[in-house]
Amino acid sequence: MTSNPEAQVQELRRQLQSLLDAAKANERKLDRFDALERRLIAVSSMEELVNLLLVDCRDDFGLDAAELWLLDPEEELRRALPALPMIKAPRLLDSHGPLKDLFGAARTARLIGPGPDEALLAKAFDTQAGVRSAALLPLIRQGLLIGSLHLGSRDPERYDTASGTKFLDRLSAIAAIAIESMLNRERLRRAGMTDGLTGVHNRRYFDHRSLIEFSQAVRHRYPLACLFLDIDHFKAINDGHGHPVGDEVLRQVGGLILRSLRTGDLAARYGGEEFIVLLPRTDLAGACEVAERIRLMVQEAPFVTPEGGTVGATLSVGLAMLPASATSFTDLLAAADKALYEAKRAGRNRTVTEGIGVAAAAAS
Repeated sequence: MTSNPEAQVQELRRQLQSLLDAAKANERKLDRFDALERRLIAVSSMEELVNLLLVDCRDDFGLDAAELWLLDPEEELRRALPALPMIKAPRLLDSHGPLKDLFGAARTARLIGPGPDEALLAKAFDTQAGVRSAALLPLIRQGLLIGSLHLGSRDPERYDTASGTKFLDRLSAIAAIAIESMLNRERLRRAGMTDGLTGVHNRRYFDHRSLIEFSQAVRHRYPLACLFLDIDHFKAINDGHGHPVGDEVLRQVGGLILRSLRTGDLAARYGGEEFIVLLPRTDLAGACEVAERIRLMVQEAPFVTPEGGTVGATLSVGLAMLPASATSFTDLLAAADKALYEAKRAGRNRTVTEGIGVAAAAAS
């Protein structure tokens, strides 16, 4: 060290300024984390939460890439996320396998840069992002690993393995809380509009949504088809096999109906063993095709009972199209209900179109 007092003072001033700059940088970093936390806690939708973590977070912290992986074996998140594409969507995982590849049994934040663990970057990010260092943050709630948040940079020194993870650990904890909160909110929302046994919408939701579909069809003059579907001889199934078997048939029929529809179609349990389907922008030929596809799937399905056996079931379907001169949605319902009655009267296990007759039939 030089003996020049003035040089020593200059060196001390430089060191002090360096410490002040580092303190200010940390303060700015803390402010950004604090602002992000407050926004995470205040989000009102899963879409907003995902965009905040994957778009805003990346921009606010000068990142080159951000990824969100969420465990979704029951497809809750697939239902919670909006049908329209988001700016950036999370990766939904069917199992823990990909998360175990990243975290192993430790389930703690990992800072990855050039070195022996660098191969993990190719698993955590799209290779086109060119990520050279990253923070991989496990999302844990109530002791369970529910996903991970990946923050990546093209700068190989951005995330040094010797750096602390205090801020990052807090971010991952807040993100996990926000995700769980959104899931719980979605569960409550769906509980109010979903039939608990079959998983299709309930009558209350249908009554609300159907009026919207009706007004849209009338205003824009596009076709709207309505199907009433009733499980044939359902009382005999309950009486002969027991109500648990009847419930299982209802549940599986609801699943077959949902699998047969497009995004934008509406299915609901209307009451008892009766379901109702609305098909917007679908002409008569298309509606007949959907009705027959559902009917045949039910006819051919071996419905598995709780004891492991099987039982058969069939459907009768009444189909009606919204008239061009319609002024009330109840007219469409009445027409579909009348067609269902005709299908029952004609022998069941068939589709009848109101005003036209039997579109297709099979012996009951």
